[in-house]
Amino acid sequence: MKRIITLLLLCLAIHTVTTRSSFAVPPNYYVYLTNYEETVFEQIIWFWGDEYYNCDIFSNDYLGIESLDSSCTVYTAKERILYRNVHHEEPAFSIVFNCPEFYFPESYPHLIELANPVLDDSNGRLMTRVAMKGEDGIEIHQYPLGGGSPEPGAEDALVRRLDPPEWQIIYIDGQSEVYGILNGRFTIYSSGDMYLIDNILYQGADPQTGMFNEDDTQHLLGLVSDRNIIIRDNDRNGRSNGRNRYQPNEIEHHSIAINGSMMALDESFTFEHHNDDYEAYQGPTPDERGIIHIKGSLAQYRRGYVHRSNHHGTGYSKDYCYDSRLKSTGPPGFDQDYYPFISGIYDEINLSNGPYYFRNTIVNKLIIHPGVEITLHGLNALRVRDSLLALGTAEEPIIIRSEENESGHLWVERGVRSVALLQHTEVSALVTLRLNSDSINIEQSRINGCLYANGDIRLNQNKFTAPVDLTSFGHIFADKNVFKSGIKIRGNVRDGKFYNNTITGGNNCGVQIYNFRNLEIINCIIAFNRKGIYNQYNVEPVLRYNDVYANRDEDYFNCEPGVGSISADPLFVDLENGDFHLILRSPCINVGDPDFPRDPDGSIIEMGAFYFDPERSIDEDPAQVKDFGLTIAPNPFNRRTYLNIKTIIPSIAYIKVYNLSGRKVHEGIERVSTGMNRIKLDGKRLGGAGVYFMQVMTSGWTQTVKLVYLP
Repeated sequence: MKRIITLLLLCLAIHTVTTRSSFAVPPNYYVYLTNYEETVFEQIIWFWGDEYYNCDIFSNDYLGIESLDSSCTVYTAKERILYRNVHHEEPAFSIVFNCPEFYFPESYPHLIELANPVLDDSNGRLMTRVAMKGEDGIEIHQYPLGGGSPEPGAEDALVRRLDPPEWQIIYIDGQSEVYGILNGRFTIYSSGDMYLIDNILYQGADPQTGMFNEDDTQHLLGLVSDRNIIIRDNDRNGRSNGRNRYQPNEIEHHSIAINGSMMALDESFTFEHHNDDYEAYQGPTPDERGIIHIKGSLAQYRRGYVHRSNHHGTGYSKDYCYDSRLKSTGPPGFDQDYYPFISGIYDEINLSNGPYYFRNTIVNKLIIHPGVEITLHGLNALRVRDSLLALGTAEEPIIIRSEENESGHLWVERGVRSVALLQHTEVSALVTLRLNSDSINIEQSRINGCLYANGDIRLNQNKFTAPVDLTSFGHIFADKNVFKSGIKIRGNVRDGKFYNNTITGGNNCGVQIYNFRNLEIINCIIAFNRKGIYNQYNVEPVLRYNDVYANRDEDYFNCEPGVGSISADPLFVDLENGDFHLILRSPCINVGDPDFPRDPDGSIIEMGAFYFDPERSIDEDPAQVKDFGLTIAPNPFNRRTYLNIKTIIPSIAYIKVYNLSGRKVHEGIERVSTGMNRIKLDGKRLGGAGVYFMQVMTSGWTQTVKLVYLP
C-alpha cells in the first residue's frame, strides 16, 4: 500500500492526475494483468513471440514489446508502449492507451470472510500443502518448515480431507504448496508465498498442455497469494534436469501445466532459483526447464521472471491461453462487487470492457468502447471538459446508470473543439445528461434521464422518455426520434429542422419554443401531451404535414397548422406501453410531405418516427409473436428471487418495481442475450415486506408481474 500511496503522490505533480482509479472487472478478465512491468531488479521483461493466445493483455505500466505476433488486444494505462529493436507502424495486435488503472489491493478480506476452513501455520512453523485428487476431493497436509519439501504423493501428516468442492474457498494463514487435479469450483488463498509443485489441472484436461474444451468443463480454480506465486524447483518441475538447447536429446526437460486464475497481490508470478551466482542453488548450464502452459489467467502486482538469460538461459518459455469463460464468471469469490471508484483528474481515459464506477471525476477526453457499463455516483460523478465519444453498437450498447435510488450527472463542458457523441447508448432514468459542446450527436440511443444540450445538435433515431431541453444558436436537426416527455427549444436557432418525430404521452408541452431564427417542424406526430406546439416567440415556425391531436389544453398556441397537417388519432400499436409504430388503419401512413425522400417501398413518407412496412404490418388487434417470456421464481420469496427472461434477440431489459402506493422502489437496466437469461433481485432493494409490482420491458415488449416479499 505504501508503494501505491507514493505513486499517487508523484502523480499529483504531472498533468494527468488520479487520486484512486480502478478497472471494475475481476482480475481474471485478462490472461495477463500487471501493475509494474519492472522486476525487483528494475529490469523490463520484454514481450516477444506468440506466447499469448486468445487473450487480452493489460498493464498499469509501460509495456515493453520486442515482438508480439499474437492477434490479442493490449491495454495500458499509459499513453504509449515501449519498443525494442523493432518498429511497429502497423502491429499485429490492437492497442488501447490511457485506460484507467486497475486497482491492486493488498489483500482480499472478503475471501477470508467466505473461507471454510481457515488453516494456521502455527506462527510460521508449518507449511500447508493442498493436494487436489479429482473425484476423491481435496487433501490438506501440514509439515514443519525447514525440513525440505516432499515430492508430490510422498506426503504424510494429513490434517483435513474435503469432498470435491461445488463452491468453496479455503484460507491459509502462511505459506502454501499446491498441485493436483481439480473436480469442482475451488479457491485457495494464502497470506504467504504459494508454491506450485506439479501440474495443476482440471479433471479431463490434457495432462501435458492443460488444454480443455471450455463448453464441456465446469471446473474453476482460483489461486491467490498476498505475496508471490512460485514454481517450485523440485524434481517434478525440472530440478537439475535442465534441457541443453544445443543437445536437446541428452537431458530430459519438464514443463508445467496450470489451469485456473492466479493472483500475486503484492509480488510476482515467478520460478524458484534463477541460477544466480549468489544463490545457494545453481543448476546446469543452460537450465532450460520447459514450458509454462497456462489455460486461465494471471494477475501479478510486479512482473516476475519465468526465464532469465544468465548462464546461457534458465527457466521456462511461455504458452498462455485464455479461458474465455472468465469473461463472464470466475472462481469462488472472484465476482464480488468490492472494486473502488474511478475518481480524480485525467487528460484522457479509454474505457473498454468494464463495468466502471465514477465519483468526482474530471477528464478532458473520454472514449467509451462497445459493451461498457458505467455507474455514476453523485451530482458531480463525471465531468468531461472537452470530448465524449460513446461508441456503442446495436449488438453491444453502452449502458450508463446511477447508483440505486441516487441521481447521477454526466457533464460535458465546452472545450476548444468539443464533441459529445453517443451511439447506441442506454441511459437510466436517474442519470441527467448536461451536454455543453460545439457538436452534439446522439444516434440510435435510449435516454431515460433528462437531457440538457447546448450547441450544434443532431438527434437521430433515439427514444427520449424524460424531458429534453435544447439550446442552440446554430443548428438543430432532429429526425426519427421519440420524445415521451416533450421538448424545449431555446437560444436563437439559426437552422432548426424537426422531421419525422413522435412527441407523445407526456405531462409537458409537446414542443415548447422560446426563440429561433429559422425553425421547421414537418412530418411529426404531436399527440396526447398537455399542450401540442406551444410557441412563445413572436414569429411563427414553419409547420407542414404534422398530426397534432388530443393535446389536453390545446394543440396549437401562437402558430397555425400549415399545409398538409391533420388532427386524428395516429393509432399507435400500444400507446400505454410505449410502442409507437403505426397500425394498418393509421391516418399517418403515406401522408407526409411529398417533397421528402420516399419510403423504401416507394410510397410517400409517413408522419412520425417509424416507417410502416406493409409486408410486416401490425393489425389493430395484433397477435403478439412469442419472442419474449418472463417468469419469476421463487415467488413469494424471503431473501432473493430470480427473473428468467427469454428473448429471441439480444436486447436491453428495463426493470422497474413499484409498491402498492405506486411509488417506484427499484429500477435497473440489464443486458439480455438470445435465449434464457437469469437475473438476481435482492429483496433488500425493495425496502420491506409486502406486495410489489414488477414491470419488465425489452425490445418493445412489456410484462408486469406481482411480487410477494416475505423477509
